[in-house]
Amino acid sequence: MNLHQKLKEKQFDRVWQEYCGFLDFTLAEYMEVQNRLMLEQIDLYAGCELGRRIMKGKKPASVDEFRQIVPLTRYRDYADLLLPRIESVLPSKPLLWIETTWEGAKNPIKVAPYTDSMIRCHKSSFITCLILSTSNEKGQFNLRGGENFLYGLAPLPYLTGLAPLILEDEISVNWLPPEKEAVNMGFSQRSKLGFKMGMQNGVDLFFGLSSVIAKMGDQFSAGSSGSASKINPLENSVKMNYRLLKAWKNSQDTKTAIRPKDIWSLKGLICSGTDSASVKTKIEQDWGVRPLEVFGGTETTCIATETWSKNGLVFFPDVCFYEFIPWSEVEKNLDDPDYVPHTYLMDELQAGTDYELVISNFKGGAFMRYRVGDIVKCLSLSNEADGLKMPQFAYLDREPGMIDIAGFTRISAATITEALSLSQLPINDWCAIKEFDEENRAFLHLFAEVNPNGIHTASAREIINEHLAIYFRYIDSDYKDLKALLGIEPLQVTIMPAGTIKRFAELFGRRPRKMNPSHFDMIELLKISRDGNTGE
Repeated sequence: MNLHQKLKEKQFDRVWQEYCGFLDFTLAEYMEVQNRLMLEQIDLYAGCELGRRIMKGKKPASVDEFRQIVPLTRYRDYADLLLPRIESVLPSKPLLWIETTWEGAKNPIKVAPYTDSMIRCHKSSFITCLILSTSNEKGQFNLRGGENFLYGLAPLPYLTGLAPLILEDEISVNWLPPEKEAVNMGFSQRSKLGFKMGMQNGVDLFFGLSSVIAKMGDQFSAGSSGSASKINPLENSVKMNYRLLKAWKNSQDTKTAIRPKDIWSLKGLICSGTDSASVKTKIEQDWGVRPLEVFGGTETTCIATETWSKNGLVFFPDVCFYEFIPWSEVEKNLDDPDYVPHTYLMDELQAGTDYELVISNFKGGAFMRYRVGDIVKCLSLSNEADGLKMPQFAYLDREPGMIDIAGFTRISAATITEALSLSQLPINDWCAIKEFDEENRAFLHLFAEVNPNGIHTASAREIINEHLAIYFRYIDSDYKDLKALLGIEPLQVTIMPAGTIKRFAELFGRRPRKMNPSHFDMIELLKISRDGNTGE
């Protein structure tokens, strides 16, 4: 019996228990699942070439021994075997390979193998997210099947493209636009067609990047005054025409813009992306429903979701084994790349502490003790109001060495270096930091030292900005979407006097980080820059 049949027969308690029952676990029960599945994965992993490499030819007898033997890894430790998609070296045969961006200038993509067991687990996790998105209290939800589902994410080979495929034999939903059409469309084209179909027939569910959802709300309001002339009532259902007319009349009477919530009554809205925390309140105001934030990635699959209260992420216990590097340890490792940071398990965390996430795949996956590059905050060790006995988290951002803008593009030091090299601009030194504008939109702020014999200082900022924007678009195909789709100006440039960073190193005995220097370092750099005390 699939999910659709259970819903049709009104077996709602059974459905909740099957997909959301883990939220009743004690922390001891949670860790029992973690340890049991990790031992199963070790047994699989030890028998393959990749496993022998990562585990140094040994087969740990316990999870503690596994953590002692296996070093922390990054994608470069797997790249030579995974990028050519060599299946014979893996612990289990993959059904498909999922793709994502890596470093635009140096390594354009990463790929990850997905086994049958991983895909089935991902399906269960995604259904859990759907259920919780339509829930406002424990045990109650409004998913029934047959909903119109506006889907604003990328198709295969990206992870988000799995959703239509894994749900087709479980529950009937009407994808806007249909998956067979969407797969051949660009992001902008898919979004416009899905939006048009939603205007014609209504929207019940929506899953998209938080930045895109927020921008759609802005565009909806901005275009509401002229929206009537762009809508053909003959293409719409009677119900939608009634809603449109009612919303338009209310807008005229109150002199306010039409918002998505005036047209659609969503059952559930799922969002993801690095900027979710900064735009969730705005999304709720525009769309009339509190969004459910989820968290995942190519190497991890979907690993965390908020609950019915939508106030913090909970990690699924059966997807990956989780370890956490405290922020103090992350900083030590940033200052000394040879330093091996200490990790903690889910039952060893402290509330209020920021951690870098480390995962080991279950169910025949490829990655062990893998530094995903995501930073989370442990909000609490339990939630008495909701009866949760496990930690809840907030997603913060990518690791300091990577600048993620709106979930669209990830800019590394290699990307910036390549862009500067291609531009042939006379830049002596630089550092870059992620900042936010007055509307909480992220952008890359580049602080560049210009050779005084090169560009005239008065025009340097504009020239550098223009050149780098061109080369970022060339290196990173997603960069151009930031302005075209989201209206974000993703790059700002500040010119520093030549010798600023050199003077900093003389004063403090070290250089600031190229990417996301600490708050203290930025203050000192700006002081040196402002005072002109560079020695040049």
